[in-house]
Amino acid sequence: MKTQNNTIALQNNSTIANTFKKLVLGAAASLILLTSCESVDDSDLDPDFETGTEILSGLEFENSIQDDRNNDLQTFTVDATTGGIVIGDQGTQITFPANGFEFIGGEPVTGPVDIQLLEVYTRADMLKKQLPTNGKQTNGDISTIISGGEFFINATQGGQQLVPAAAFELNAPTNSFDPEMTIFRAENCDRIDCEVVWEEEEDAVVNGGEMQNPDGTWTSSYVAPLTGFGWTNLDRWYSYAGPKTMVLVDVPEGFDDSNSAVYVSYDGEPTALAYFDTYDSTLEVFSEHYGQMPIGQQVHFIFVSVQNGDYVYAIQAATIVDGHTEVIGTTQVTSEAGITALINALP
Repeated sequence: MKTQNNTIALQNNSTIANTFKKLVLGAAASLILLTSCESVDDSDLDPDFETGTEILSGLEFENSIQDDRNNDLQTFTVDATTGGIVIGDQGTQITFPANGFEFIGGEPVTGPVDIQLLEVYTRADMLKKQLPTNGKQTNGDISTIISGGEFFINATQGGQQLVPAAAFELNAPTNSFDPEMTIFRAENCDRIDCEVVWEEEEDAVVNGGEMQNPDGTWTSSYVAPLTGFGWTNLDRWYSYAGPKTMVLVDVPEGFDDSNSAVYVSYDGEPTALAYFDTYDSTLEVFSEHYGQMPIGQQVHFIFVSVQNGDYVYAIQAATIVDGHTEVIGTTQVTSEAGITALINALP
């Protein structure tokens, strides 16, 4: 199916201008949709979808995110007294020291401890699990970060939540060690079903090392001592010295932030996936709303939803311009395996 890609550029100089720009862009985007040779309306969607006055269900989309996290959650058992090592399916190794667990009240833990591990290394997993590389700066702005691996780590005994009594070690495989990598955490978010926004951890330590694989071979790795359970991300800030702009994304009729999401992948950065975390219900557009998108950056916009058991998606290549508005054209339908292959194949 043909994909339609429309881009509008306006100047972006002040708060007042930004507000005016949104109104103009909204009208312009509507005009494009009305005058395009291929209209973007309900006919672009699968005939089984109920559009028009009825909003498409968002429950299936939300459930798909949580299901994907839970389905890939691995469980292990270690002895609290002796400690131990758990090794994830994608090579992540976590080493727990002897006597390294305690109950929330401070009582030492003995006996078997249940360990949970979720490891995320690819853009497709970030998208399906809604774990984008969005980092919160100290001033509150959200900017893109480059990930060396995202992890959920937890420990319980008999259903009771445990906390570390001492630091434990995360060992994450990498093809090329980046000395700028540091630790980001999802603050106030220690559950598997959290809406995750990453915040840089002060005084974090990430070293380079080597780890032995189960088959006896060795792999370069990031080595990081951790002092808390929950969500951890090995990251660095995306570096771009040029001007930046706000970007708006107009999605097909019937979709909004209740039943779909918009991401952007940065060409040449296979572990970066930015998430458009704001929806303007008046203009009916998604936005990253901080004006942090690099002008001149080559990207792919990704629109995604889940309806009737399938992924509804659109992928559009673009180069970011000042005052960028992306109009998502015709959508297509694929399976989970299909969306995984498509996202991981992006440059």
